[in-house]
Order: sequence, then structure tokens, then C-alpha cells
Amino acid sequence: MSTSTAFIPSGIPGLDDILQGGLRQGQLYFIEGRPGTGKTTFGLQFLLEGLRRGERCLLISLAESPQEVALIAAAHGWSIDGLEMRDLVSADEVHSIALFDLTEIALDDRVQAMLAEMETLRPQRLVLDTLAALRVYSDQSSSFRRHVERFRTKAVELGTTLLVTDEPDGPAQLHPRSLAWGIVRMEQRVNDYGPGRRWLWLPKLRGQAYVGGYHNLRIETGGLRLFPRLDTDRSSTPAHNGLVSSGSAPLDTLLGGGLERGTSVGVIGPPGCGKSTLVTSFALAAAERDERVAFYAFDESLTTLRKRALSQGLAIDAALTSERLKLRQIDPGQVAPGELARELADEVDHQQSQIIVIDSLNGYFQAMPNDPMLNLQVHDLLSYLSAHGALTLITLTQPGPLNRQPGFPVDLSYLTDTVIAQRYFEAYGAIRYALSVMKKRYGDHERRIREYKFGPGGVIIGEPLSEFRGVLSDEPEYLGADQPLL
Repeated sequence: MSTSTAFIPSGIPGLDDILQGGLRQGQLYFIEGRPGTGKTTFGLQFLLEGLRRGERCLLISLAESPQEVALIAAAHGWSIDGLEMRDLVSADEVHSIALFDLTEIALDDRVQAMLAEMETLRPQRLVLDTLAALRVYSDQSSSFRRHVERFRTKAVELGTTLLVTDEPDGPAQLHPRSLAWGIVRMEQRVNDYGPGRRWLWLPKLRGQAYVGGYHNLRIETGGLRLFPRLDTDRSSTPAHNGLVSSGSAPLDTLLGGGLERGTSVGVIGPPGCGKSTLVTSFALAAAERDERVAFYAFDESLTTLRKRALSQGLAIDAALTSERLKLRQIDPGQVAPGELARELADEVDHQQSQIIVIDSLNGYFQAMPNDPMLNLQVHDLLSYLSAHGALTLITLTQPGPLNRQPGFPVDLSYLTDTVIAQRYFEAYGAIRYALSVMKKRYGDHERRIREYKFGPGGVIIGEPLSEFRGVLSDEPEYLGADQPLL
């Protein structure tokens, strides 16, 4: 009997990271999910990985004929040459490779025939697709469990890694999950608008550590692709490596010298007060210092972003030409939050980006509709980026004169280390803008409210609004004598 403790690669990008090594050789795994979640694709990808490694691989299909399996493979651009298949669907066809006819042979005989096929081929990888097709021929849980146990025993004896696809519905007594070394559950949800979301999680896995929780899953041409949940080490401390300048000396003074690396910054304010321009100024100042910046835009097109920056005298084209600035437009309806989090993690892990800009957090939350754990997910992302030394700037639109609707339930004091607030105020018959630093976790900062505007080259900071009261409440009152503003 095999007692191998070796791990074998699954062939599914991201899954081995979740499993922290791969699948245990010679063990039984259940791949569970309702129809359409990708179970057959999962099994094929696992087998094709074995073929690439020169292993003997067998597919026993009770759901699709060889022609249907070939169509699935062709849709992904796969070749299944060398894959052994045993078909239990088209047994009446003249050229069928079926072992037996499901309508004539008892369940015991079918199971015995499959075990004999395992003994003859001695495959290193085997997928049985699907257990639900056998379950309909048994109404006795004890008898069905014994048949599954025979598969597991044979797999362990031969050192065969056995994947059995199944559907989670039905009586619990006909789901012998306790026999499995591991269970992989695949799920999908269709939203009211836009594409559905897919997840994968592990209800059970023996003998190895793994990354728990839900992991976003995508089915695309080429197969399944997983985006492991960021496993943030909460005991780690942010990597502080000095201050980052905004490119404006007055703004740096307001910030107590600048912003610390390895921290997160929230820029809040109503629509039109210059949040995007402010973070763009930070990004371009970093690019001019030869730092790498990744700018993720949710709310406007890249063309609009570029034109706005050029109209305000910001040298965005030079940063793009030097490839120190990367612009990425995100459609929150098309990109799952776990997928985006993994891309951002890759920016700091492999692309060595030192500044990350998310404009805006409102757009990021659109990728997670009706999710009660929004704050926790974003907190884990920001913690991960901070632990890897990145400075992350995020904008958040709040209700204002142009937008009286309630905002997102966001606790910025929990999410970010620094909060910069921008506001409108009216003076002398004109709309003006105020800026203040509401919070800075590391280091001191100026606590006065200053007027600001954008001019050639970036932000221009004015004198403190010492004779105004109520600026942050959106109901300012002027108490002093007439004097010029910016």
C-alpha cells in the first residue's frame, strides 16, 4: 500500500498556493459544485497537468461522451492526446469505448469493472466524473459508502491520486465525505446585473496547512484560474523607509514632512473637489524621483485622466513614456475583488511598485455588491501592501452639493493610517476649496485648515482659514474682516 507523502501539482493556477504545496499523492478528493461551476474543467486540467509530466492519466466519464469531452478541451485550446478515457454515456454506439451499459449491469458490477480498469492501467491520476450519476442507482447509504471506500482503497494501494466530482445537493447520508482526504467546493452566484461571481473554498483538508476562506475563481479560455485570498500576517509591522514627498513643499509641511512608506492614505471629499488630481500629483512626483507607480482608475477612462492631468500642467506623458507610471482602468463589473487584490499584491511583490493609487474606493466597492465584509477585505489588502513597504493612496467620494445620496459604509479610521479631507466652501460669491489632515497615525501633522487650488504643476496651498468657522461641516461662517483669498 502506498504511503507517499509527496505533493503533486494540480495544474490549476493559484490552487497550489492555496493548498500550500499541492494535492497529496495517492489520496481521494471530492470536487463538489452545482452544474456549471467548472468541475469537469477542473478534472481535465488536473489530468492534462499529469500528461505534461509524463504520467498515466485516466478519465472515467458518467456525464459526458468522448465527443463532448473533446469539445470542452477544444474550447480551452487543449489537446487530450494520450489521455485514457472510459465512456459510460454512449454505450450503445458502435465505436464506443464504454466498459458497460448502465441500463443492464448492477451497480456492484460497474464498480468492479472500474476497479479492474484501475488495476489494468494503474494510472497515476484518475478523475471520476461524476459520482452523482452513480448515486441514482443506490438508495442505501451504507452500500454506496462501501463502493466509494473501495475506490479510495484501490487508489491508495496503487498510489493513484483520485478526484471524484460530485454535486452537494441530496441526502447527506449519500455523500460519504468523511472518506475524502480533501473536499474542494466550487460555487457561483449570478448578480442582478453583469457577470456572475465564482468562488472556491476547502471545507476539509487533512494533514496540511492551507489558506482558508473564499477564493475568487475565473473560468476563461485556457481553464480555471484561482486568485488566493491574501493571507495577511497581522503580526507584521509596516516597513517604514522614510518619507514620501508630495512634490509640493507647503503640502508636505501640512503633512508633517510628507507621507510614510508602508502606510495607507485616504483622500476624502465630495465630487469635484480635486481628489483625483491630488493623488495624481503625488504619483507624478514619485515617478519624477524614478519610483514605480501603479495607478488604478475606477471612475474615469484613462483618456479622461490623462487630459485632466495635462490641463492642470501635470507632466503625465513623461511619466508614462519612462514607464515609471502604469495606468490601469478597472471595470468593477468584470473584475472580482480577489482578482484585483492579487493583481495589486503582484505589483508590490514582483513589479516593485512603491506607490499604489486606487481611484476610487467607491469603484472598488462596486466590485463587491452586498458584501457585509467590505471593510475587512479592504483592510486586509491595505495591510498587505503596507507590510510590503508600499505607500497606498485611495480616494473616497462623500456626499456633497453634487451628490446628496448616502455614501458607502466605510470606516476610514479603521482602514487607513492617514486621512486627508477636502471640502467646498463659499466666500465672496465664489466656490473655494479647503484641505486639512484629519489623522496621521505615524508622526505629527499640521491641524489647521487651509485653502488650496490647482495650478500649473500641481496643488497650491494658501494660508490657514483662521477666520472661518464650520468649514468641515459644509456650513462655513466667516468671522473676520475682508481680505484676499487665493
